[in-house]
Amino acid sequence: MNLSREDVRLRRAWISELYRAHEAICWRYRVELPRPFIEITNSRREWGSWNTGTRTLKVSGFLIMAHSWDVTLNVFKHEMAHQMVSDVFGLSDGHGPHFKRACDRIGVPEAFRGAKGDLPRRIVDFRDETVGSENIRMLEKVRKLLSLSRSANENEAFLAMKKANELIEKYNIERIEREKRSRFVYAIIHHKKKRIENYQRRIAGILQAHFFVDIVFSHLFEPGDCKTYRTIELLGTVENVRIAEYVYYFLLNQMEILWKAYLGTNRNRVARNKRSYRLGVLKGFHDKLDQQAMERMKQRAFGIAIRPRFAKGGPTTLSALICSEDKSLQSFINMRFPRLCSYRGQQATVNPGMYQAGVRDGRSLNLHKGIEQRDGNRGRLLTGGN
Repeated sequence: MNLSREDVRLRRAWISELYRAHEAICWRYRVELPRPFIEITNSRREWGSWNTGTRTLKVSGFLIMAHSWDVTLNVFKHEMAHQMVSDVFGLSDGHGPHFKRACDRIGVPEAFRGAKGDLPRRIVDFRDETVGSENIRMLEKVRKLLSLSRSANENEAFLAMKKANELIEKYNIERIEREKRSRFVYAIIHHKKKRIENYQRRIAGILQAHFFVDIVFSHLFEPGDCKTYRTIELLGTVENVRIAEYVYYFLLNQMEILWKAYLGTNRNRVARNKRSYRLGVLKGFHDKLDQQAMERMKQRAFGIAIRPRFAKGGPTTLSALICSEDKSLQSFINMRFPRLCSYRGQQATVNPGMYQAGVRDGRSLNLHKGIEQRDGNRGRLLTGGN
């Protein structure tokens, strides 16, 4: 196969990035693996391979072009696990128990642990997967309530959103109290930007406080332009991540709708105050959710597994409490990010008048289903039609 000059340039960049990834994975998971030879292949049959004799780790160029870099890294980690079996354990194990042990050591997701011939030709998106029938019913009820919360009747819309939040809380309380086994996933929000904006961090704070997911600000290489961008990862159960991802895009969409409506009635305002207004909208919406959650907390009789955990100085919302106490979720997060560190961002300066205008509009905002402008990630969240 003859490669163009551009193909050669891209492959060199991909190989350099994979060498950096190999080093980073070894550091992150505290393992010592010798630097291998890395090769980009033209194989359509084999996504990746590890050759002990030539010490070569191969990755398919077709894989890189057809899927996200996150998928490429998971295939790459699969082959690194084979390298660990031979270089660290001194064995030839195929996909046996030693290979599984190596996968555990470097956080290879379950979906990427199969034999190379069994690696799926299409990555199964957790948004499209079926979940337990009981959880499907819960998601369907939430979907219908979010549709109702579009009502022009303010009281009906408020009650619908309130009931949707109650269902989400009930699902998570029962999951913890009954110690139900849950499947954990992550969703990567990738805007192809070099920085995470203040309003995105505020949305992440809302999701963490009220929608039962943990948030990690990370980064991801983009093989098309060979640049690295900042990302937001949502981690939690399949159901919680699906709902939280929906809420993220809903809030992005609604901030724009509210801003345009505000400009329509306040033409003397300048566009540079948009940031202050958006931050105000999110503050108002967050306050509204806080108030509703506090009212539910007063009314709810928690079971033995939940009640004693609200210690003084601990988590202030049920979502934050359950996420911090869910050992399975914490184990999943540690597998994906074993060396997490905390970072406190700088406080944003705002225009007080525009900020307060946003707060007022944010307090009247209700979650609802039916975003019209979609970007490929939106609208795939909840099952069923309108």
